[in-house]
Amino acid sequence: MITRVLLLACLTVALTQEAPPVKIHLYYESLCPYSIDFVINQLYPTWTILRDIMQVELFPFGNASYEPDGEGWKFKCQHGEGECHGNMILACAKDHFKDINLEMEFVNCLLSSDYPPNAGATCAASVGADWGPLDQCVNSLEGQNLLHDVALQQEQLDPPLYFVPWIIVNDVFSEEQVAECQTDLKKVVCELYTGPPPEPCANLEPVHRPAARRVTVA
Repeated sequence: MITRVLLLACLTVALTQEAPPVKIHLYYESLCPYSIDFVINQLYPTWTILRDIMQVELFPFGNASYEPDGEGWKFKCQHGEGECHGNMILACAKDHFKDINLEMEFVNCLLSSDYPPNAGATCAASVGADWGPLDQCVNSLEGQNLLHDVALQQEQLDPPLYFVPWIIVNDVFSEEQVAECQTDLKKVVCELYTGPPPEPCANLEPVHRPAARRVTVA
């Protein structure tokens, strides 16, 4: 009897490990109200309970543009210079942390603040990270290059980005899917996961499907 129980337990673990995580790629802006709403009300709460079946990557650029500026880059952002500064903080954090758990905590803190571009030091302290290297990154050629790298990654999107938040699930984009993610990301992740459903996926309610809430290219 004990052997049978152990075999069933091992089989469950093996099935769980073999099931691929649900991939979420988010292209967003540090001052976009819909980006902020999605992160703090959908992505972060879902991540806290379903991170074991999710693979998340964040790309802070959105409806921005760039041009060469000496050895570096000059950026223009939809919500002004402050947003460019906030995006660069996020790009530096993405590169320096190289840990999605730490990055998610930091991003949620930053976007939950009264003014994200000014919250870097406070949020670094709150997640136990050293603000010094991030601050140096943001105010140097390093930060410009990192944000430019994010822009280049965004330019590879097919179809091209035309609003934010731009949410890609398992390498697939659709406006309907974006609306579903903005309404109930937990349900989207639970329904797409092919392994044994974790406890938080029990008793899901049907998703109402409104139009995507977004900020389009100006």
